[in-house]
Amino acid sequence: MKALLAIVAVTLTAACSQPETVNSAAPAYDADHLATSSACFAESPARLLEPGQTLLERGPDGVVRISSLVAGRAEDLEFSIAEMPDASRQALDAAAADFFQAAGAAYDVTRDTVIYHRATDGTLCTVTGDRAIGRPLLTIARTLSGSE
Repeated sequence: MKALLAIVAVTLTAACSQPETVNSAAPAYDADHLATSSACFAESPARLLEPGQTLLERGPDGVVRISSLVAGRAEDLEFSIAEMPDASRQALDAAAADFFQAAGAAYDVTRDTVIYHRATDGTLCTVTGDRAIGRPLLTIARTLSGSE
């Protein structure tokens, strides 16, 4: 019995001490190259975005902020979900969901295509420089704000 326990112990020790294999195709994470955006949670985010970027902030306060600096046009749009008609809220929610889904698909920790920040109150800020991701959200936001 002791011999059987010793064999199991040695086998488990050997299995747990094997070096992990690293996928050499994936680029290594570089802590010195963290994607950041000072536009997140700012008073006027559009002026802090880089050209071509779109920002979406959603939080527990029921406010949705959409900002962009596209084609030289800086925009800061804000919507209070609680005050919106149901059809408008659904359109904005659908566009935001599509934005988050596309941003998630494009996210790569080694590139600045998509940047995420979360505030301590739970507000999520997402910034993307991919105009194909930002364009549909901006179209709905402009239509709902009457600026289109």
